[in-house]
Amino acid sequence: MQKHFSLGAFFISCLVIITMALWYPKWEKPGTEATLSWDVMGYYLYLPAYFIYDDLAQVGFKDEVIKKYGPTAGFYQAFKHEESGNYVMKYSIGLAVLYSPFFLLGHAYALISDYPPDGFSLPYQIAISWGSLFIAFLGLWICRSILRRYFSEIVTGISLLLVATATNYLNYTAIDGAMVHNWIFTLFALLIWLSIKWHENPSFSKSIGIGLCIGLAALSRPTDVLAFLIPILWGIENKASLINRLSFLQAHWQKLAVAILTVALVGSIQLFYWKSITGDWIVYSYEDQGFSWFKPHVKNVLISYRKGWLRYTPIMLLALIGFVPLYKKYRSLFWMSFLFFSLNFYIVSAWDVWAYGGAFGQRALIQSYTVLLFPLAAFWEAAFQTNWKKWLALAFATFCIWLNIFQTYQAHGHGFEVEAMTKAYYWRIFANANPTDLDRKLLDTREDFQGERKNIQQVYLNDFENSIDTINYSNRQARSGKSALLLQKSKEFSPPFIVELTEKAPKWIRVSADFYSPLKEWSVWNMHQLIVRFEKGDKVIKNRIIRIHRQLGERQWQANWSDMRIPKKDFDHVKIYFWNAGSGKEVFVDNLKLEVYEE
Repeated sequence: MQKHFSLGAFFISCLVIITMALWYPKWEKPGTEATLSWDVMGYYLYLPAYFIYDDLAQVGFKDEVIKKYGPTAGFYQAFKHEESGNYVMKYSIGLAVLYSPFFLLGHAYALISDYPPDGFSLPYQIAISWGSLFIAFLGLWICRSILRRYFSEIVTGISLLLVATATNYLNYTAIDGAMVHNWIFTLFALLIWLSIKWHENPSFSKSIGIGLCIGLAALSRPTDVLAFLIPILWGIENKASLINRLSFLQAHWQKLAVAILTVALVGSIQLFYWKSITGDWIVYSYEDQGFSWFKPHVKNVLISYRKGWLRYTPIMLLALIGFVPLYKKYRSLFWMSFLFFSLNFYIVSAWDVWAYGGAFGQRALIQSYTVLLFPLAAFWEAAFQTNWKKWLALAFATFCIWLNIFQTYQAHGHGFEVEAMTKAYYWRIFANANPTDLDRKLLDTREDFQGERKNIQQVYLNDFENSIDTINYSNRQARSGKSALLLQKSKEFSPPFIVELTEKAPKWIRVSADFYSPLKEWSVWNMHQLIVRFEKGDKVIKNRIIRIHRQLGERQWQANWSDMRIPKKDFDHVKIYFWNAGSGKEVFVDNLKLEVYEE
């Protein structure tokens, strides 16, 4: 029965990935949901710039592409180099090299069809999307072949199936497969396979293959140069084997030199690009982003609600536990796996932008799943030795598969917040595929009253009808009467509205208003905010904000509010004001109210 279990698991994994891809075909999606959008646009931009527009220096076609296809909200994928006046790509060139065969297929089809051969029309989107799926299947197949050298069919199959369906690898193959992680996952899998073969029978061809894998991984994501540890540490069990390894490498120094030279040659592609564009051999393209080596964000990366790895990929708890049986039984796999994962986790955690943008879970760790397959498989091998452990682990794994597939579904248009998830919002939408817009307030505040309000008393109302201040008020829009408060770019803060409130018998306050915006602000960081503070004199006792545009549509009046528990500490007034955090969009406010009420 177990003879072909891992083969079946491979095909099931591929089927789940294809099903998710067909459910959410990014190659058909418009704007920023398309395959070639956001960061992927940055990885890819080298190809149309070089092959189609012959304009690597100025990227002059970018404005027309953004206007026509809308793949990004703001061009952050390159920056203007002051000395040369040229644009420098933010992301390194490696993924463009890996994309290139699929790009050329898409370009060839565009040239003989009615689609514009501009680098972003449908043939290019399809080519990169399905090329990414092919790379994913290749990586899984190689991983299966590696695991079968050490583990049984059933252990290999379960481990492979769980990585493919119970981790965010699913999202970054089926839907966001053009992101760098899927491609480096496969490069790492190939590197492990070549490392095994090289140590069995060293050759110059395998040395070149190892150099290409490390070089392309580092060229795609520079910190993944850490992959050199895989072939160096492969098979080391103890001090004696380490000494033997040094002697082995010395005996085959020419082949080692060829691997290092190959890495250097691949890396030189980036150097020559920088030199041709800027005149400098080295350019730090991430500008003000860097590492906090002495203060890594370990807790946030590991368990935070925003992007915690184990929060959104709990199945990897089993992989971490699996390091124990891996050490006991497979010492030759342990040291490479443990040291590589530990150093990689440290580097990922030290990056200042530890949340890694609009990502589902902790995406920066996905490529290391190739290495974590070893402790994961060791866990399952150990679990199958005891009946109750086996069934407990299988129940947990089933839950993790459901959780990952459901949250992947949520992350694409069904309420999941990939940019800045909070604890309150996470539990509000847990197992809920249809959260409301009002639920999204919990992305900004921990307090949102649910239930029936009692003993409601209105203590403040401002309909903005009696002011002659034309800077802050406008008669172009009003929910009622003739005038409304106007929030616009030229005025960062609204006037403060002070409500004297010292009565503490009620438990809650609600500050509400009607809002209208001709155009929606989509950038979370630029959204207008309603800010409510309990203060005593100038001292802030309690503060809450909500971002107005989270619930606000376009060209329609809509009510919104902020609920707050009245603090136990002394206060003498409530201050209400609005802040424009850099948006160019206008917002009109009418009928500002403050009510107190009981639960």
